[in-house]
Amino acid sequence: MTSILKDVTIGDCRLILGDCLEVMPLLGRSDAVITDPPFGVGNFVQVTGNIRGKKVTWNKNIPNLIFFEKIKKISNHRIVWGANYFNCFEPNGGAIVWDKAQPMPDFSKAEIASCSHLKKTEIVKIPWTNFTARHKKESSHPCERPVSLYIWCVEYLPNPQTILDPFMGSGSTGVACVKLGRKFTGIEIDPDYFEIACERIRKAYEQPDMFVQQSKKPIRLKQEDMF
Repeated sequence: MTSILKDVTIGDCRLILGDCLEVMPLLGRSDAVITDPPFGVGNFVQVTGNIRGKKVTWNKNIPNLIFFEKIKKISNHRIVWGANYFNCFEPNGGAIVWDKAQPMPDFSKAEIASCSHLKKTEIVKIPWTNFTARHKKESSHPCERPVSLYIWCVEYLPNPQTILDPFMGSGSTGVACVKLGRKFTGIEIDPDYFEIACERIRKAYEQPDMFVQQSKKPIRLKQEDMF
């Protein structure tokens, strides 16, 4: 049985239906992996989650660790959202904090991503005025992220030309790459979300944004401001 169930090319975007753990070894290197794993869903959960105040010991048999080890081997830089759930901060990396300006008291007000491009003690806070949790959704995906969030991520890294998203979902990373003129490879295991991503990326090519607004500079917090 082949690992790639469906393979679609749209412009400079290659979209693959399949399990990312099986598909990634078949791909070449990418300049960057930018992704948002589905924390708390199915097999990819907080098995090794962020246990506050305790040292987490990785288990080689846990899918989470296998995933993180794979993307380190095939990419130069990585931004992985949900780092507070997976405890996936890299030894020589840092963190990005997305202030979502969430008005609902029972919703997450911020999300954290591990970033291999940062120094270990450096935290970057993205200005919430760039994009908030109240963005207009473009699909039925329950956790669709703003395209502008991923535009910021691509621009933050040192000029990556090839981007991989192993958990493509509704394709926001791919749409951002289309708008910025970058090559994109996306992997998605759910057939319905895969088709949604294909459609959104097709529309992005049909309606190119020639005036993508440059995201604002990140705010670099001093160490004394971190707590």
